Amino acid sequence: MELGDYLTPLRRWWWLILASVIIAMTSAFFFTRELPPVYMARTTLLVGRALTEANPTEFEFGLGRTLARAYANVAVREPIANGVKSQLGLTELPKYTANPTPDGQFLEILVTDASPELAQRVANAIAEQIIKQSPGVSQDSERQAFVEAQLEDIRRKIENTTKEIAQAQEKLSSVTSAAALDSLQGEIRTLEQRLTTLQSNYAALLANTARGASNTLTIFEPAALPDRPIGPDITLIILAAGLAGLVLSTGAAYLIEFLDDTLRTSDDMSRLLPYPIVGYIGEMERGRTGLVSVIDRPHSAIADAFRSLRTNLEFAAVDKPFQVIQITSASKGEGKSSIAFNLALIIAQRGKRVLLLDCDLRCPAVHRLLGMPNHDGLSDLFLGKLNVQDVTRVWRDNKLFAITGGTPPPNPTELLGSKRMDQILAELKENYDAIVIDGPPFFVPDAWVLTSKVDSVLVVAQPGFTRRSVVRAMVEQLKRVHAPVSGVVINRLSAARASEGRFSYVSYYYYGRIGSEQRKQVAAKGPLGLQLSAGLHFGPKAPSANGNKARSEKVPATNDRRAAVPPPVPVPDTERSRVTLDLLYALSHELASQIDLRELMERVLRMTLESVGATRGSIIAINETNEPLASILIYDGKVQTHTSEQLREVVQQGLAGWVIKNRRPVKLDNTFEDSRWLRRNRDEGSSSPRSVICVPLMNDDRVIGVLTLAHPDVNYFTRDDLSMVTAIAVGISFSRMPALLQENG
Repeated sequence: MELGDYLTPLRRWWWLILASVIIAMTSAFFFTRELPPVYMARTTLLVGRALTEANPTEFEFGLGRTLARAYANVAVREPIANGVKSQLGLTELPKYTANPTPDGQFLEILVTDASPELAQRVANAIAEQIIKQSPGVSQDSERQAFVEAQLEDIRRKIENTTKEIAQAQEKLSSVTSAAALDSLQGEIRTLEQRLTTLQSNYAALLANTARGASNTLTIFEPAALPDRPIGPDITLIILAAGLAGLVLSTGAAYLIEFLDDTLRTSDDMSRLLPYPIVGYIGEMERGRTGLVSVIDRPHSAIADAFRSLRTNLEFAAVDKPFQVIQITSASKGEGKSSIAFNLALIIAQRGKRVLLLDCDLRCPAVHRLLGMPNHDGLSDLFLGKLNVQDVTRVWRDNKLFAITGGTPPPNPTELLGSKRMDQILAELKENYDAIVIDGPPFFVPDAWVLTSKVDSVLVVAQPGFTRRSVVRAMVEQLKRVHAPVSGVVINRLSAARASEGRFSYVSYYYYGRIGSEQRKQVAAKGPLGLQLSAGLHFGPKAPSANGNKARSEKVPATNDRRAAVPPPVPVPDTERSRVTLDLLYALSHELASQIDLRELMERVLRMTLESVGATRGSIIAINETNEPLASILIYDGKVQTHTSEQLREVVQQGLAGWVIKNRRPVKLDNTFEDSRWLRRNRDEGSSSPRSVICVPLMNDDRVIGVLTLAHPDVNYFTRDDLSMVTAIAVGISFSRMPALLQENG
């Protein structure tokens, strides 16, 4: 991926990101503009006596840091809060914090409130309440008074004793006798001893008062009346909200892109589809009666787009014209029928006889587009009562010929792959210059068998609708059946989506409006990103008649329409088609892997059992004389072994034998009510009925095996299950398994 690919979500969802930022910032503005200003008052307390002592010790500094942390914890306790409330007559205090300074000698009390006066009062009151809890203040008052009185008495005695010592020392100079001198010196020594004792007593008493304590609190800086608000910072809040909206919306954009499995641009399709893009079709106009065709709007941009598509197909078929063109898509609802209809009309404008053939027998749509009845269509030709002329209808004064789908048949895959279908197409080729087939979506096997009978396959994809996983499965299957894909048509391309891809929407309309000769010159230079030259095809070279015949023989051919055929299989819904395509995509890898025959059969059978929830199943391969050649049987997750006699009995007498003989898939809702189910003696005592699906494996118009699934419940399998298993059987028929069987034969 290039750098631009990583920026694609930002370009695609710029409006979401911008809207998120604007909404976040606007919401923040309207929310914060009503907020009142907030003021902060601060009171600072001095802890201990380290800063008041002339010669403080390291112990006193360490004690101050410890006490500061302890008093910070005391400040937020209930006694302090209740004391402040009682002191100020408040029922609730403003928000406040108490934090020691980094050096630990101060305790800061911070109070924030919308009222500066209240913040100041509360800060000072909290400081006072903390001081009251300190030991120097909380001691007994009578004891403190007694200690103070004793200190005062000792202080006076110390002063008197000091004076007496000074007087005695003055007398020493006037004493002449030795006896008097010796007596006076003894008196001085007695006074000094007394002074020392008094000083010791004074120090001891002083340590028990607040004046001598180390654990003290004093107000160092009372709270002043704040004059400037500290918040809220509206600008910062709005910018933060905008940044949050930017981050969240950007993450949401990438998350949406990650979860979105659809192909959104032509670049996405070019990377995933290994075929050139040969057409860009915008949104088609709809009138009161339905879709407006290129005949109704011959000078519209849509008509010009189809002319560009027609020109590109003409260049792709420079060696051999595409007489039969199949239009298909990865899934339902991508507009393949409208593409087929308008392409047929635009080709008819060249003066050619064009037939629009509806081969989507499960869900026909051509009759609705053309406003025709759907009876007597393609499916009715297989009954043998009508010919091609009987079912061909003319639309608007010989502008276009059409054959509708007809009555939905129970076995469309077998009909489209039969030799009768080859005969119908051969007859149509003789009468028409071009045949445009509205084919089934490629998640059903009907589309697979058609690819062997056409000259060109066009894949329709819709940006924002076609899923990546579905496209991967379709491409894998297109390669496996060697479909002659000429290119991809991007349908319902809006201007916004076109601008995201490599092909400009403006250029798309411009190229649609230039003249025919100019269009050829532009197309030859590659306006759609194609380098065209003489003899260069958009897809594989159109197969020869022999090549078509060889491929068509791989599809089972039959005209038998017995009543035993199961009822029509409905088209799977979106979720069902997704599961089917995911399974077929996984099976395609298994069928292409280089492993031996038995391991390949076991892997395919286990995946098939898991896909439909069956408890038992088998794949039995047979030779040209219907003798068992290879087999794999799984019961309740374990591989079982059977004798050759038991296998021969199954393929000759049981339900598998009936399927091999009639070349028909069958779904039994209750095996105990159907005589085709082979019941052995061990089954007689069992009262548990079973549901069964049995499907033939065909190759070169011959049954090469049979796939059987079973479940112990009645009516367990659905028609969707039958459709899925039939698709798996067709996929096996086109895989390397037939070659392995031939090698092991």
